Amino acid sequence: MNTVFYYGKIKKKYSPSDFQNAVKAFADEHGLEVQCPDENTINVDFGVKSEGFAFIIENGCLKKQTVKHETDENGKCLLIYELLYSFRTFFTVFEVFDDFGIWADICYKHEPVQITLRQLNDNEKQMEEHLDLSRCNDSCQILLGMIEMFIWDKGDSKDEVIGDWNTMIKKIRDKNRRVAPLWLYGMVNAWIYFCMDFKGKPVSDLPANDKKLSAAITAAEFGLTANIMHCWGGITGKFEKDITVFFKYEDQKSKRENGRGLDESFEGVYRYVLSSLEYLGFTINAEPNYPLNKLDVSCFDYYSLV
Repeated sequence: MNTVFYYGKIKKKYSPSDFQNAVKAFADEHGLEVQCPDENTINVDFGVKSEGFAFIIENGCLKKQTVKHETDENGKCLLIYELLYSFRTFFTVFEVFDDFGIWADICYKHEPVQITLRQLNDNEKQMEEHLDLSRCNDSCQILLGMIEMFIWDKGDSKDEVIGDWNTMIKKIRDKNRRVAPLWLYGMVNAWIYFCMDFKGKPVSDLPANDKKLSAAITAAEFGLTANIMHCWGGITGKFEKDITVFFKYEDQKSKRENGRGLDESFEGVYRYVLSSLEYLGFTINAEPNYPLNKLDVSCFDYYSLV
């Protein structure tokens, strides 16, 4: 049995009847049975064994539901997720999760992103040997540790102390981004500025008002912060949406194949980050400066600062 969770905040321009009519139209198209016990509730029979699917609008929200259902060889259960996908535009906030990753597959089918989860080369794999992950495997701390390997000796600060919060914050050029949670965006920005090319040219040499560069940097900042550092700031545009859809698809795929999410290992985090950066037009032009001792990433406990 698969378990699916769904919830949403309906847009003000829609009424419960608008929502019910959309569900009825989908059901009629696919030969599904529905019941409407009241004006706010519609029950759908998808033809598979389940705990029952009720879609209830209460106080402007699609009521949170967690439902178990069987998966079948004929693919009838896929209609559950096709229905959820069909009415996603009714909501300002729409959350769907399931244990088997069917939702991620449906989203990827409708919104394919041409990003390949690339392998790490030998030099990239070497970084893991210089990170002490024994006390922590949180993806936020893993990524901060990787960024620190690149930028701890960069910038104007003369207090180059690896693994020190105050020293790291000095690397952020925009002082307005030295406070939580903008601090995380600032770290990604600093990494890009000091260590990357954009479409073949060093980012530090390009004008700050370059529109294409600005769009790519914003997508990287918000996308990596949301998907790897778990600090959600909202979708800023198509590029961020692309790397977010890409993450959700590969994360569910990893859970099915390896029993753990994409963000639960150094390799998974770095493969996703590099693949996304390259899709946005960035390539790393600097080598990490490895310290004599391993960097204990548990020191990067961002959430203790918030």
